[in-house]
Amino acid sequence: MPEPNLPVDDLVACHSCDLLHEKTALGEGEKAWCSRCGSLLYRTNNNTIEISLALTIASLLLFLFAQLLPFLSIDVDGNKTTIYLISTIDTLSQLDNVLLGIAGALFLVIIPLGVLLLDLLLLSALYSNKRPLTLFARQLLLLIGRLAPWNMLEIFLLGVLVTIVKLASIAEISLHQGFWAFVALVMINLFVSTTLEPEELWQAIDKH
Repeated sequence: MPEPNLPVDDLVACHSCDLLHEKTALGEGEKAWCSRCGSLLYRTNNNTIEISLALTIASLLLFLFAQLLPFLSIDVDGNKTTIYLISTIDTLSQLDNVLLGIAGALFLVIIPLGVLLLDLLLLSALYSNKRPLTLFARQLLLLIGRLAPWNMLEIFLLGVLVTIVKLASIAEISLHQGFWAFVALVMINLFVSTTLEPEELWQAIDKH
C-alpha cells in the first residue's frame, strides 16, 4: 500500500482492480505487477516509441492495401463476383438503410483510419522530440483513448470468417491480397493493444 499524502504523480492504479501502488524506479526490461491481482502495472522499455511508431506505419500501409486491393471473390455456378472492402459500405447503403451505411463507413474506415493517424502523429511527436508537437501529446493520447473502443476491425473480421464458413457449401470463395492485408492489420493491432501499456506512453510524455 502507498504511503498517505503521496503526490498523485507518484501513484499508479491497477487497470484491473484499481488498487493504488507507489511508483518505483525500474531497470531496463523490468516490469511492475499488481500486488492484489497480479496484473501488469507498467514496465521499462527504451524502445517503446520506436517499435510502436514502426508498427503504426506498417498498420497504415496494410489499411490502405486492405481497402484498395481485391478482398475476396465469390463464385456461384460460374457467376463470379470480386468484392473490395471499401465497396461493402456502398453495398450496405443500397440495402435501403442509410444508417447502416454510415455505421459501416465509421467503423470500417473513418474511425480506424483516424486512430492510426492520431497514433502516427503522437508517436512521431514523441520520437522527434519537437516541443510544439509534444505540447499536444496529452490531448492526442486522451482522444485516442476515446476513439479506440470504437475501432472494431477485429469484430468485422470475425463476421467475415463466419460468413465464409457459411457460404463455403454453396459457393467457391477465393481470398485475395486485401483479405490477407486486413488479417495482418488486425493481428498487428491486437499485438500492440496487448503489449503496449498506456502507462508507458504517459511516462514517455512526462519525459518530454
